[in-house]
Amino acid sequence: MHRILAIVFTLFSCCIAAQPNEVIRLKTEQAKATGALALGEALQCRKSLSNFYVNRGFTNAWNPQSAEALLHVLKHADKEGLNPADYHYPTLVNALQKASPDAPTSGELDLLLSDAFLLYASHMLSGKVNPTTIDAQWFVVPREGNPIALLEQALATSTVQETLLEIAPKHSIYKGLKTALETYQALPQETWPPIATTPTIKPGAADARIPTVRKRLAVFGDLADSLSPTPSVYDSALVTAVQHFQQRHGLEPDGNMGPKTLEALNVTVGQRILQIKANLERWRWLAQEFGPYYIKVNITNYQLEVVRQGKVVRTHRVITGKPLRTTPVFSATMQYLVFNPTWTVPPTILKADVIPGVQKDPNYLSKKKLSILDTQGNVLDPATVDFSSSLAKTYTYRQPPGPDNALGAVKFMFPNSFSVYIHDTPSKELFNKSERALSSGCVRVEDPLSLAAYLLNDSLKWSLNSINTLIKTEKTQTITLAEKPNVHILYWTAWVDQKGEVQFRSDIYQRDPAVIRELQQAPPQKPDL
Repeated sequence: MHRILAIVFTLFSCCIAAQPNEVIRLKTEQAKATGALALGEALQCRKSLSNFYVNRGFTNAWNPQSAEALLHVLKHADKEGLNPADYHYPTLVNALQKASPDAPTSGELDLLLSDAFLLYASHMLSGKVNPTTIDAQWFVVPREGNPIALLEQALATSTVQETLLEIAPKHSIYKGLKTALETYQALPQETWPPIATTPTIKPGAADARIPTVRKRLAVFGDLADSLSPTPSVYDSALVTAVQHFQQRHGLEPDGNMGPKTLEALNVTVGQRILQIKANLERWRWLAQEFGPYYIKVNITNYQLEVVRQGKVVRTHRVITGKPLRTTPVFSATMQYLVFNPTWTVPPTILKADVIPGVQKDPNYLSKKKLSILDTQGNVLDPATVDFSSSLAKTYTYRQPPGPDNALGAVKFMFPNSFSVYIHDTPSKELFNKSERALSSGCVRVEDPLSLAAYLLNDSLKWSLNSINTLIKTEKTQTITLAEKPNVHILYWTAWVDQKGEVQFRSDIYQRDPAVIRELQQAPPQKPDL
């Protein structure tokens, strides 16, 4: 008899649990239409919440165990550079502490738990910040995922924590930035007064600013010990530490503490934490996989890397776009190379440089070896062209192959809508500069012929010697690549290198502040999410 009653009670309990929750039904309908509150907090994922609960007949979804698993993840959202409060964490903790351990969740609590999961999952899959709303030059296709399907699967299999951990970006640099964030969050986050950035402090000098420099280098880990028998003297141990700091910040590691080095030392721990968080967010905007074979260009680091099976096999210094002519962030696939290319002046350079140049100097075109072609391809005499007219901008301006060609000896083509590519340059001396945001948007690469030989991967037909022989002919030749690498042009101002050291770079396009500002804002309601 007792066994029968137990079975009946169990069946009755299941029937009760499977009944629609009227609070959930009313709140989801209200949220989808105009927005709604649950336990005093705005429900963010209005459409997704509605779809999720419609699918399950407006029944409760959470139990105490799954709720605790979710809270464990949300508690540590700060380790991802996110704010636990964005996901109702304090309210959920308070509500669950008051609830009976064995009781089903209330309707509003159930809604808030689902909303927290859906919002956190969407942020981990594609970022909290929409990159296209703050950066017109970000064109990378975001990762895809279905937060509703993830929630349904996680609850059905009791894997809430595992599911949310699994969708975090897997790339080693993201993991390295998380470690860096934890390290910097453990440092003293005091506000410190700026060090005067002039005059330059050179090795061997005595200067009242040096004790402060020692303390800051010790905080950042570049100097083992800030104590010294001669604290105000720029001794050899401090020179080594300064050079290490300069290397980590993309500065010329000459040991001289000039304005740029001292400006970098004035950046506080708190500011570096925000910089790391901004770059963690950028990683959440990216595709999970770059491919087994790819070329990566970090605009701020002025460096190109060729990567095979996760290992960097080649590095080349590059020149990227000026702040007024930025290099866009996007991905494409390299298809072919062009040796001895001609250069057709793009509209932006024609309008900003060539037309004004001709108007100032009648010999501008001949100096640049530029010819003018009309729409039928006929060569025009510059003397017959009115360069103040709109018609002058409709012509094609072309430079032939040769040592003075703006594209140099070779260009690497990965078709895209921005007319951006990687190419050689006749201005080799620019690669000696530590800051190289100097181009009109394309990426100029150092030692391009050896890069071409590597990409062609045919030592018999396309050795470096045979390529140089072809270049001397000044005849244009297009070669299709047998193996086509992906090309990822990206923008990072903080990352962790292969040695495990945190690297920072100048925000040359001033893109960090907008990301940081949006990360610090409470998330807006998402009626379409």
